[in-house]
Amino acid sequence: MTNVSSMEQERRQPILGILLDPPNAITFVGALLAMSACAMAVMGKYNLALICVLWSHLADSLDGLVARRMHHRQPGMSDVGKAMDALGDFLSAGVFPLIFLASLGEAAPFPTFAGLLICAAGILRLSYFEAFGLSEGSFVGVPLPHNILVFALSYYLGSQIVTDHLILMMGAVAVIMSGLHLSSIRFPKMNVTWIVLSAAFITAMSALLALQ
Repeated sequence: MTNVSSMEQERRQPILGILLDPPNAITFVGALLAMSACAMAVMGKYNLALICVLWSHLADSLDGLVARRMHHRQPGMSDVGKAMDALGDFLSAGVFPLIFLASLGEAAPFPTFAGLLICAAGILRLSYFEAFGLSEGSFVGVPLPHNILVFALSYYLGSQIVTDHLILMMGAVAVIMSGLHLSSIRFPKMNVTWIVLSAAFITAMSALLALQ
């Protein structure tokens, strides 16, 4: 009779082997884009940082879509994907806003506090979702990755309209989003239509930021 450890050893994949799974590869590309966004923010290239994190958001939407259409994934790949997805979400929509705001505000108290607040909200929200998941097919509170879309739009409009108060405005956006992430409002799960609309928004916003 085969013992448990032998069976576990047989199903275990090499670490890099998880990237051969298409959904996990997409998730990893999204995480790389989020890392790049953090680096760009540190260097003060804010428009480029937002472009990178926007495409990270799209990757985060596509990985689940691809995963749901695969019927014969290798054992363990779904579990790896869930773990990587949570880490990618925290990186792109928790750590990135903190770095972006602290860098944009040159470590001034309010934007740095706002960045810490949304990062802390990200930990709480992702932990809650990991434990309780969806409620009757809907998210409880605004999903963490959606703050990326709001950040990009707010930064673009703010840099055009309220240049002198851009840092204050971005900090306020972070505080508001933190509250929405931790709220009890119901938010619908993204479907194909939402993903298509999101992709169109990301493409348009990336073009605007690149031309700004």
